Amino acid sequence: MKFYNREKETFALQQIERLSASYAQMTVVTGRRRIGKTTLVGLTLDDM
Repeated sequence: MKFYNREKETFALQQIERLSASYAQMTVVTGRRRIGKTTLVGLTLDDM
């Protein structure tokens, strides 16, 4: 699945992933139903 206009969100999730190596973090992803929140997080963190 191709995500369009999600560069800011992907970059923020990647930064959070990098910072979590130094100290624990909890991230909450919110949004409307069925817009791909779980898929966005999954694909972003799989690419790391």
